[in-house]
Amino acid sequence: MPFWMWLAVSGVLLVIEILTVDLLFASLAFSALLAAGASALGFSLVVQGIVFGVGATFSILLLRPIALRHLRKKPKDHATNVEALIGSPALALSEITDISGQVKISGEIWRARTSVGPLAKESRLEVVAIEGATAIVKPKE
Repeated sequence: MPFWMWLAVSGVLLVIEILTVDLLFASLAFSALLAAGASALGFSLVVQGIVFGVGATFSILLLRPIALRHLRKKPKDHATNVEALIGSPALALSEITDISGQVKISGEIWRARTSVGPLAKESRLEVVAIEGATAIVKPKE
């Protein structure tokens, strides 16, 4: 296959990768570039196919898992949404019991409950969990 056809295949695979963001098609595009190199060096179509197959196997089985692990790695302090609220300070706006109450967390009012017994209004609390739209709180230590 001519050099330019391997480049075209690689380009199409990269466009598909941009749409899917799974690194599978990027691995295949890398393999197509290797096959383009084999074509540019004058190797036969059989050798180009072997280079593509070996390159695809190598990149999918070895390089892709490493790249995915690095892409999905988050810093230890990288919490978002409700995960970021766990450990936050809260202020009791009403008495907090095991079934009801209200707290203010980061300027927002949340329903709250506790499993450590009733907590007085105006007490300083700490968020230990979020269940749906309810903050589970305990006295701040």
